[in-house]
Amino acid sequence: MKEFKEFINEINTDKPIESIITFFIDNEWFGETIRKENGKIMLSDDQIERFTKNLSTFLDDNEDSIYERFKDKLPETYRLFNNFLSETKVDKESKHHIIDFMLYRLSKELFFYTDNEMEELLSDATFELIKAHGDILTFFIAWLKLNHKTVYQKDYVLNKRYTMDIQNEAYDFDDYIKLLYYLFSEEYIEDNEMFRKAAESKNYTDTWLYLALHFIRPLRMTDMERLYHPTLPYSSEEVIEKIKNDEFSDNDARYVLLSITKRMSWLPLTPNKTASASNVTPISFDIPTSCETLIGKLFALAQAHRNLIGTPDAPIVRKVSTYQEINRYMGEEIGELFLNNDFRSRSATKSFLQDIYMVADENIPADDSGYHVKGYYLAAYVRSHKGSYGHIASTTFEYLKDAKFSKLTPEFVAFELLERGVFSFMSSMLLKMAVGEKFDDLSPRNQTSIIKLVDLSPKEIETVVNTVDKGMLFAKDTLYSLITEETDILMVLHRIGSGEAFSKQRECLCLMSALEKLCPYANKRNCVGCKYEISTRSTLFLLIEEYNRIRNLYSSTKDTLEKTKYKKILIDIIAPQMDEMLCAIRENYGEDVFLDYERLIKENT
Repeated sequence: MKEFKEFINEINTDKPIESIITFFIDNEWFGETIRKENGKIMLSDDQIERFTKNLSTFLDDNEDSIYERFKDKLPETYRLFNNFLSETKVDKESKHHIIDFMLYRLSKELFFYTDNEMEELLSDATFELIKAHGDILTFFIAWLKLNHKTVYQKDYVLNKRYTMDIQNEAYDFDDYIKLLYYLFSEEYIEDNEMFRKAAESKNYTDTWLYLALHFIRPLRMTDMERLYHPTLPYSSEEVIEKIKNDEFSDNDARYVLLSITKRMSWLPLTPNKTASASNVTPISFDIPTSCETLIGKLFALAQAHRNLIGTPDAPIVRKVSTYQEINRYMGEEIGELFLNNDFRSRSATKSFLQDIYMVADENIPADDSGYHVKGYYLAAYVRSHKGSYGHIASTTFEYLKDAKFSKLTPEFVAFELLERGVFSFMSSMLLKMAVGEKFDDLSPRNQTSIIKLVDLSPKEIETVVNTVDKGMLFAKDTLYSLITEETDILMVLHRIGSGEAFSKQRECLCLMSALEKLCPYANKRNCVGCKYEISTRSTLFLLIEEYNRIRNLYSSTKDTLEKTKYKKILIDIIAPQMDEMLCAIRENYGEDVFLDYERLIKENT
C-alpha cells in the first residue's frame, strides 16, 4: 500500500499535480475503487502498477504519440481516417481532438460498430466534443459507410447537447411510465410472478434491481457497485425459498434494507469520481417508504444468490443494460422497450429521470413557481396505486401536469411525508391543523418506547417521561406561535415532504426553512435538539451513533463530574429525542414499521 500523494511525488514530471489529479478524475480512476484511510487516499500494489502505466502514457502525450497509439490500436480506422482527411479540409486542432476522442472511446475498428453501439458513441461525443468537431466525426462516419463495408446501417448527425425540452429526449413519457409500471406495480409483479422468477434466477434479480435503482437514486455505476452488502435475516436458501413462496414478510424486507441504509448513513460514501476532492456531499441513498419492501426483497435475493454461488463479496449491483440481456432475463414485454436502444445509465440519469423532474418541477405556471414535486416520488406513486398500465399512465400524467394538479391536498402531503420518512410530531400536528383536527391525542404514552430498550432506573425513567411530555407541549406552543391565519399549512408540510425545508445538518429538516424564515440561531452549527428541528430516518441513525459514542465516553471516564455530564446528556437529551421519534413512527406508520426500528435500536445500542 502507498499513499497517493507519495505515488505522485515519486514521478519525475514537470506537469502540475492539479493536471495529474484531473487526469485520474476525468478517467473515473480507471474503474478502480479508491480507498481512504484517515483522510488519505491509499493505493494497492495492483493499482500502483496500473496507474503507473496509464500515467506514463499521459505524461508522454504529444501529438505524434497520440497518432502512433491510434495507429497501433486501430490500424484500419487510422488508415481510413487519413484517406478521409485527404479528401476534406480539416484543421490540425480538429484532427487532434477527433483522434484523441476515438483513441479513448473506440473499443474496436469503427466499421465493426453496430447501430446501437454507434448511438452510444455519439451520445458520448455529444458531451465530450464541441459541435464543430462532432460534425466532422459524423461526416467521417457517413463517409466511411459510403466507402467501406460497415455493420452500422443508419445515417447519423450529432444532436445538440442535452436540454430540458421533453421533445428532444431519448425516452418519451410513455416509455418511462411503462417501465415504471413493469418494475414497481404490485399488481403487475403479482400477475407475472416476478418474485418467483427472481428467486429462481440471479440474472432476473440483477436486471430488476439494476433498472429499478435508476428510478430511486441516479448513481453512477462505479458508485452502485460500492453500495454496502445487506444483512440477511435467514440463511440464503431460506431467503430464496421464502420469497419464492411469498413468505418473506414486509418486516423482513425492511430489515434487509435498513441494514444497508443505516450503514450508508453511519459510514457515508463519497462519489467515486470525486474521491480525491474535499467537502464533497456523500452519496444519498434514501428509499421512498412505499418502495422499501420491494427494494429490500431485491437486495435480499441479490445477496442470497451471490452467497450460494460462492461470491458473497461481489458488488451487490450488477450492470445489465443491453437489449439482448434484458430480453433474455426478464422477457419480451420488458425487453422490447430497449429493442432500438439499449438501456444506458448515462441517458437514464441525464434524460430519463430529468424528464420526470422537468415535467414535475418545471412545467408549472409562474404563479405557482414555488410548488415542486420530487421526481423519484413517481416510483413510490406507481408502487402505491393499483390498476392497469393504462390507468396508471393516464393518472400519473394528470398527477404531474399542473393544470390538473394545482392544489395541494392533505392526502398528497401525507404521502410525501410518508415517502421521505419524516419521524416528527411537528408534521403530525401540522397535518391535523390543516384538516381541522385536534392533536391532543398525540401525547406520548406514560411508558415510553425507549425505556424498553435501555437500562434505566425508575428515577431516570421518570426523567425521560417528563422530558418527552414537556417537549410535546413545547412543540405545540412553538407551532401556535409561528402559525398564523395566513399560513398555508399544506405548503409548509409540502416543503418538508419534498426536502426543501433544509437545515444545517443533512440528517434533519427545519421548521423555520419550511416557513421560509431565517434560522434564529445563526451561530449554532448543529440542528438536532433544536426546537425547530424536523426529524427523519437519518436523524434516528445519527442519534443511535451519538448514543453509543456518549455511552462509551461515560464508561471510559474516571472523572465523576464527566460521568454526571455524559449521563445527563443521555437521559435528558438523546433518550427523549429517540423516544419521540419512536412514538411518531408508531403514530404515522403503524406497528410493523415501529417494530422494525425498535429492533434496529436494540441491535445497535
